[in-house]
Amino acid sequence: MTSRIAPSITRRLTVTLTAFIAGFWLIATALAMLVMHHELDQSLDSSLQEAAQRLLTLAVENGVGTTRPADTAVRQRQGGIIVKHDEYLTYQVRDRSGQVLLRSHDAPEKPFTSELEPGFVNTEAQRVFTEATADGAVFIQVAETHAHRHEALWESGMALVLPILLLAPLSAWVIRRIVYRGMSPMISIQREISDRGAGNLTAIEDAGIASELAPITAAVNTLIERLRFALEAERAFASNSAHEMRTPLAAALAQVQRLQAQLTDASHKERAAGIARDLRRLVDLTEKLLQLSRAESGTALTLGHRETDLMPILELIVDDMAHGARAAGRSILIERAANEIVSRLDVDAFGIVTRNLIENALNHGDGGEPVVVRVEPNLRLTVVNGGRVVPAATLEGLKRRFTRGATTANGAGLGLAIADTILRQSGGRLELRSPATGRTDGFEAIVDLGTER
Repeated sequence: MTSRIAPSITRRLTVTLTAFIAGFWLIATALAMLVMHHELDQSLDSSLQEAAQRLLTLAVENGVGTTRPADTAVRQRQGGIIVKHDEYLTYQVRDRSGQVLLRSHDAPEKPFTSELEPGFVNTEAQRVFTEATADGAVFIQVAETHAHRHEALWESGMALVLPILLLAPLSAWVIRRIVYRGMSPMISIQREISDRGAGNLTAIEDAGIASELAPITAAVNTLIERLRFALEAERAFASNSAHEMRTPLAAALAQVQRLQAQLTDASHKERAAGIARDLRRLVDLTEKLLQLSRAESGTALTLGHRETDLMPILELIVDDMAHGARAAGRSILIERAANEIVSRLDVDAFGIVTRNLIENALNHGDGGEPVVVRVEPNLRLTVVNGGRVVPAATLEGLKRRFTRGATTANGAGLGLAIADTILRQSGGRLELRSPATGRTDGFEAIVDLGTER
């Protein structure tokens, strides 16, 4: 199943506001271009009209249309003394019959239009304005291409649109900064909650909190308070129950063992031995419940003020368990890639972790192979035992309370959960692997203390 990226309020606001600003800018540009199109048409039409009227006056004053044809030809040849250049406006001077008497050098020899009617007219390529003298003897037509008008409109529109390419990312950056600053109180609350860890159930400091977030803070503090009371009640019940059960269970076990020694009938002795085994399991369970209660009460949350070498503690635990009844003659070996384990982790917490991991290896590992405890650099510790490969789908579930793999060995399924709880509280990590590193079988528990300073 693919994981989905959590939605971000900052990202959503930034994208939405930037899109709205860009959209409004484009709408404003489109409206501006419509107005510009109308105004440009009016301005350019006025220019055509003014140019036609001025040129018509000059043509009449120079005798165009009233002189001999030879003189007109001379005037047209005199136009050749002007250097050719691009013209936005071209003109033709025509007589009553439509003959072209005079034209600009870019104007075609063929008349702009077939009809000579004063006013504006559009051809396929040009907009033409026609003006006539009072007696109707001479006409002038001034033309401008549609392409020139479209170019002017396009360049004006681009002058409005192109700045958005710069302003859009700049606006996104500014909006993001504003949104981030506005959400800083919420971010500070989120960081305070996430940095607490599972065992810190103190109330969130609400001094100076934004008024919009005050109800959220109050609700979270109320929830934390209820959760703290519930957890304290649960821990107290588990701890008190386990503590109260230890003495009667130990007394009952002693009485059963004494009775077993006095019995002579083999069947009765076997039944007494079974009762003794069950009582030992109950004793072990109460011990695990006490350890779990200590772990969940935050025994590893407060690190020591001084660093301590935990290697002697490890050696003491290994020696004690190797000579205990649980080992049943199996070897527990310490392999040293580092000669010390210097950490600020609480000594009792470290003892609970290592003892539970070694007990797990003894209970569920291959009885014909030793349990190997490797001390590695960088505060890493591994406990390896032989045995069948544990499926990957089962590994992570073994860290949950009262969860056991496919095994018939004794145990309540609490050892790995206790070790994982303590390590998470102290900033460490417990990783489970099967098969073990460098092997095709076995089980490996990797401890990263993570408390080095």
